[in-house]
Amino acid sequence: KNWAPLVRATLNAQTMVDYSKWNNLDVSDDEEPQRKLQVHKFDKPSAVTLGGAKSGAPEPTVDAVNAEDAPGSDDAMDDEPVEPEDEVTEPGQDRREDVLQCRALGERALRSGDTAEGVRLLEKAMRLGGRCCPGLQDLLEQARAKLVVPESCIQAAGAAQTMAERPNHQVNGGFVADRYCWSQTKEAIELHVFVPDVTKANQLQVSVSETNVNIIVGNAQVLSGNWEFKVTPEEDPDWELTDCNGRRAVRLLVRKAPMPGGFSVAVWWSRALKGDLSIDVRNIRGRKDDCKKSEEFAKAWSEAHTMFRESVRNRKRIPVDLSASAEAEQPDTSMQQ
Repeated sequence: KNWAPLVRATLNAQTMVDYSKWNNLDVSDDEEPQRKLQVHKFDKPSAVTLGGAKSGAPEPTVDAVNAEDAPGSDDAMDDEPVEPEDEVTEPGQDRREDVLQCRALGERALRSGDTAEGVRLLEKAMRLGGRCCPGLQDLLEQARAKLVVPESCIQAAGAAQTMAERPNHQVNGGFVADRYCWSQTKEAIELHVFVPDVTKANQLQVSVSETNVNIIVGNAQVLSGNWEFKVTPEEDPDWELTDCNGRRAVRLLVRKAPMPGGFSVAVWWSRALKGDLSIDVRNIRGRKDDCKKSEEFAKAWSEAHTMFRESVRNRKRIPVDLSASAEAEQPDTSMQQ
């Protein structure tokens, strides 16, 4: 019983920890922050000047002629030098590294086609003291010249692009008065029939037969005529309401009828409908190749026919004795008697 209080005091002393001794502990990090390593890669012969701050030598610089190759690291290349609006460059302050960095970024923007960004960066390099940088002023003037494009050139380029993007609805075909334009391939005929701008699809009636076509808008007939050659009509004609050269039009597609006898011969139409203006099919692209193939086929057919007649002419006659066959065909009269 006399040991119980002593045991309890001992156990309490072992389980409790006194943290007061760390109250005045000075927490600090002895390690200095690591500086980011900058790597400069040179793909061309470059002049580099190295010097230490203690010796009073200037900071490392790169020859301005090779400034575009100086920042070899992508991270360093993307770091644009900061230029606060209220910053004033002190006389004698060395900003050559910032000038070269801006110039390299500007030249990269020009190479990628972003002329406006290139001009902005080159102008910033000039403000940072790049007037003494060889070639920078000339480079800036050339970039500004590319940025200022005459309005006439812009309009001409836009018109050329519009014409290039506009589909040609008269390929191997033509334009008929103010009624329709048409084109053709070896297998099909395509019409673009002009209709009023306010025309809706539910107002159209399109009928196509083997020999004629008829298109009605409301109660008005906009096209009616006979095909130049026969076509293969479909139960549901292939047509749609669309735009053609800035006008409302009905696009109708029909297939040419195959040639009789199953011959795979391409027939180029000189006009879509009988009685309309004709085109010169001799100017159709690809027709000369078809004519050449037809001539080759005709030549091969003629040579084969000539060889067949020669073989018939040189064929040897084989005599056939018909007397034995005649006796075999005579009836036997002895049995009848």
